[in-house]
Amino acid sequence: MQEKIMTMKNKRAAIYARFSSDRQNDKSCRDQIDLASMWAQHNGFEIVNSYQDAAISGASTHNRPALAKLMRDAELGKFDTVICEALDRLSRDQADLAQIRKTLAFHNVTIHTVQDGEVGTIHIGIKGLMGELYLADLAQKTKRGLQAVVNDGRQAGGKSYGYDSIGGGELVINEKQAVVIERIFNEYSHNKTPREIARDLNADNIPSPRGGKWNASTINGSRQRQNGILQNHLYIGKTVWNRQRFIKDPSTGKRVSRANPPEEWVYHDAPDLRIIEDELWHAVTNLKTSKSQSQYKRARKPKHVFSGMIKCGCCGASYTIFTTDRLMCAGNRERGDCDNKRTITRQHIEKRVLSALHAHLAEPELIVEYVKAYQDERRRLQKSERGDFQKKKKQINSLTIEIDRGVDLLLKGLAPDSLALKIKQMEVEKKHLEEELAQQQQRIEPVIIHPAAAEKYKNIVASLQSHMENIEEGLSRDDIFREVRKMVDKIVITPTPGNVGIEVHGQLAALLNIQDDPICMGSMVAGAGFEPTTFGL
Repeated sequence: MQEKIMTMKNKRAAIYARFSSDRQNDKSCRDQIDLASMWAQHNGFEIVNSYQDAAISGASTHNRPALAKLMRDAELGKFDTVICEALDRLSRDQADLAQIRKTLAFHNVTIHTVQDGEVGTIHIGIKGLMGELYLADLAQKTKRGLQAVVNDGRQAGGKSYGYDSIGGGELVINEKQAVVIERIFNEYSHNKTPREIARDLNADNIPSPRGGKWNASTINGSRQRQNGILQNHLYIGKTVWNRQRFIKDPSTGKRVSRANPPEEWVYHDAPDLRIIEDELWHAVTNLKTSKSQSQYKRARKPKHVFSGMIKCGCCGASYTIFTTDRLMCAGNRERGDCDNKRTITRQHIEKRVLSALHAHLAEPELIVEYVKAYQDERRRLQKSERGDFQKKKKQINSLTIEIDRGVDLLLKGLAPDSLALKIKQMEVEKKHLEEELAQQQQRIEPVIIHPAAAEKYKNIVASLQSHMENIEEGLSRDDIFREVRKMVDKIVITPTPGNVGIEVHGQLAALLNIQDDPICMGSMVAGAGFEPTTFGL
């Protein structure tokens, strides 16, 4: 135990405890709290609360509700110090640890540990570095352990579809699922597409690997990561390890996968796990390779003017190529969970939409209506923003005065070191307010329609209409496509008796020659007539 800390009065203390797994019983939260309580009583602290995060890693401060509550309570002044068994209970990340101490110091809260007493800058640097080295060493040991499992012929990763786990990294074939796998390989080898296979599996009520609906990507997988049913080497009795690694996103604390280079992948034979014979495997692999090459060639061709913009009005899925020029709802084709079976030709959509765009752009009174609706909405928002605008200006002036006073005190040596941190925070707050003020100022400025904008877009649409079938490839074609696509967000196809309904959702921003205005980005559902951003055909 440390020697008793001498204080003028008993300080209020909060205890924080954390352990990272259920196996860490010797340093469980209860043990840590008991140890910290004894230390606090010995050193004259009054315990006012305790916080504990159970079975949570110290590699990140994200997803730790107790730590988040402790930081909020520190801001509210509910205690004067935080006590924990050791600094690595707060965090093993050096940057996170420094930020925790900096934030607590800003709220006049100190940190004490049973191991080291009051924590200073040197403790943060040394202990934080030790924590990061511990995590790096642990990661290496874990990887070596998994490598040993693979070398022993066992499975180091998760359970694949078609197998049951019997513990210790051992798998056995699930005969019922193996039949489904053989069916998928056989059907694909006979030129059935993954979409068709998924549709039929769903129709037969066969659950997917995750228990839900099958889709094409579950069967196809990623060519880069070599996953999916058709690329799983385990089905030919080979385990593949180290295809990917995981790193934590510092902004969220969540693990993100990254593909490893193929030369780092580790293969091992597992003949007892074979489901697919080599002949069928190679037939499927060769077929996939030839299809991907032809798809790559097709992908290099220029897109159609509304590619990727056509949506189903029943389920929201994309309308995709069904035959050479005919489009159909992907929700119906791939998953079979949408009742919209109506197909439509690409040329029919292009003709109707382009004709309507050209007609509407040719009517000046409609352009005036666009601008009027836009300006009315802007005026409504401006009225509510003006009061906020003046309030922000006053806040900026007050912060400027406080910052200047603080700097003077620091230069004269009359202020504590913590004032420097407070000044920095005030400068950040001031900068944010100034940015918000500048954005509001832009919104208050009047916006008028660009004189040539409507005529420009009318000519572009007319050019595209007249040359739709024979337009030359190259920059001029790409430019025309790009300009037309600026005016259209999406085209919604809805089946109607004897026909299909087409609704165009567009942007007013293209006509006004402005960007990133939320008023222009929304869509208004078409009613009796042609409204500012949406119209039905």
